[in-house]
Amino acid sequence: MIEIDNVSIALRGRPVLDHCFATVRADTMTHLVGANGSGKTTLIRAIAGIQRYSGSIRFDGADVARVRSELYVCFDDAPLLPYLNGFDNIRTLLGRALPHKAISAVAPAIADDELLRMRARRLSHGQRKRLHLVAALASRARYLIFDEALNGVDATTIAEVSSLLRNRAAGETVLFTGHHDEAYGDVDARRVDIVDRHLVATDDIADGITA
Repeated sequence: MIEIDNVSIALRGRPVLDHCFATVRADTMTHLVGANGSGKTTLIRAIAGIQRYSGSIRFDGADVARVRSELYVCFDDAPLLPYLNGFDNIRTLLGRALPHKAISAVAPAIADDELLRMRARRLSHGQRKRLHLVAALASRARYLIFDEALNGVDATTIAEVSSLLRNRAAGETVLFTGHHDEAYGDVDARRVDIVDRHLVATDDIADGITA
């Protein structure tokens, strides 16, 4: 569970988020929605502990420093090392060694062995995004966050990621952002919107998020 308690953020003196409250519960997928520039990535950065804010963000009662090894954030358009193949890029993203078989088994429908053996400089935008998705899934993080990470991949990949996330271990928390309803509409997730710098729960999700 991630608790956002009275969080406000300003960038260069301009308010972005103002007195935000939310509880992202474990065993759910939560969809954070907002227009471009509404503050989705800013809030994700605050949750990740790399953006200054006022208020409190707690992970099952602990601050981010205590759960760093259990938190994985998959940012949109994060770079890959161009001369490393998919296997080695995933190891680099995770910061630890994993055998080929362990990586290949994570999500072969998203990144098969052929893709994993290709150097990143040869990959399309969608293929790069798929490597990041596999790294996130391979992390086995207790708190897993995707910032626009599903944008730019095909519907089949979105469906596969959604299926894998629904079957994650009990007690894990998943939060993702995205603003294309046609791409995310079929993902089985509860939803909260950023509206006028505040978090607003919608779609009868009171049991998943309070805002």
